[in-house]
Amino acid sequence: MPNAWGRPPKKNDIWSDLRALALWVFIVGIVGYLLFPDFFHNVYNQLTVTTATDSQNLGEITLPSSTLDLSDSSQSKLPSTYNSLYTGNSEISDGYWALFVVNNELKQMSLTTESYTFILTIIDADTKAQVKNTLLLAANGKIQKYVVSDEVYGIISNLNTIKTRTGKV
Repeated sequence: MPNAWGRPPKKNDIWSDLRALALWVFIVGIVGYLLFPDFFHNVYNQLTVTTATDSQNLGEITLPSSTLDLSDSSQSKLPSTYNSLYTGNSEISDGYWALFVVNNELKQMSLTTESYTFILTIIDADTKAQVKNTLLLAANGKIQKYVVSDEVYGIISNLNTIKTRTGKV
């Protein structure tokens, strides 16, 4: 009686089947490369992309690595805040700070633990507003970038105005 599924498998059929599969994968790969040459290039670029784009999605700021040569010629290219942050000789490397721009002037406001937590809470709560203002918050030297609404930005700038007026900056 003949087998409904074809001939019964032989002992070494698995190796010939694997070779046939490998040949078909190779042929499909070549045809795919000829039809879509940019597809494989884009896949390679996505696999080799640096982590800078990943950290931008997180809202964190990455400073240049410590292997950077800080000779006199390259120090003039770096912002002055980089040297103070990188060496730890900065006010914002200790404690909690908010950095923002008011009237085209960079403002730096010290925060207590409670006020830092309060600002993070209102940023997290204000999810449905249009965000367009950039705010930098520093916690013991770790700087994070937030894009916040006008209302949250107004709260922070008003807090700074009150602190300036009372002399507690």
